[in-house]
Amino acid sequence: MSKRIYFLTSEIVPFAESYLLAPYSKEVPNVFIENGVDFRVMMPKYGFISERRYILREVIRLRDMKLKFQGEEVDASVKSAFVPNTKVQVYFLENEEYYKPTGKNELYSPEGDVSNSVRFGYFASAALTTLNYLRWKPDIIVCNDWQMSLLSLLLESGLLDDQYFEGVKLVQILMSKSDKSKYSLDQYEQIGLKDVAEEFAEDDSLDAVKASIQLSDRVLFVNHDGDLKKEYEDNGFEKVLNDNEDKIQSFDLENTNQEDWEKLANEIDGILEEL
Repeated sequence: MSKRIYFLTSEIVPFAESYLLAPYSKEVPNVFIENGVDFRVMMPKYGFISERRYILREVIRLRDMKLKFQGEEVDASVKSAFVPNTKVQVYFLENEEYYKPTGKNELYSPEGDVSNSVRFGYFASAALTTLNYLRWKPDIIVCNDWQMSLLSLLLESGLLDDQYFEGVKLVQILMSKSDKSKYSLDQYEQIGLKDVAEEFAEDDSLDAVKASIQLSDRVLFVNHDGDLKKEYEDNGFEKVLNDNEDKIQSFDLENTNQEDWEKLANEIDGILEEL
């Protein structure tokens, strides 16, 4: 694999962990990076992540970024650190309002009036804007689980300068089913995505994963303790899955040892190579 990969996730061991996504987001990037792939990782910098313990450092180029969000120009800042005992460098997106201190098992029950649509809409906008400041264009963006599914709609909306996105392939990897990815059209309007969301909505709401499946170039269901694709089918996704069957694959993760993570990384590598 010689392609440049941008890997977006909401949690990584040991920084934040609430389910399988966290160890996956450590182990799979490590396989790619050990194999010499230009592979960059980004996640939110939650308030409970200790900068001293994990030695988070400022990235001068990413310290005072300007990005468009909710119809305004807002600031964004990114720090970086390595996953302990690996070569995996992680970019941490800061925002004291959106990623306040909270329990590690309450990552998706934010405090106050900040909804997940705002938190991850902001993350998607900042993740894409960061590419401009890095002057680095990926070949493929990997969106991991439902939290990152808003990025597909943001790309489709044309709200951002597409200089760094034209020709970039999008891969959606799903590891869980959550009602939290379903947002009202009012919530989409709040983050500037109502017009594009209405193209995919069947009523006054839209599950962002449903749009992402349609907008992504490839979709991978990672099954662990059950058939995840079947779970989606049984919860209103049957038509969209059938209509996009040609770009959907499934992988059975039997255990979570090193051999299994390597098998999953190789499966993802094969999907990326086809793009």
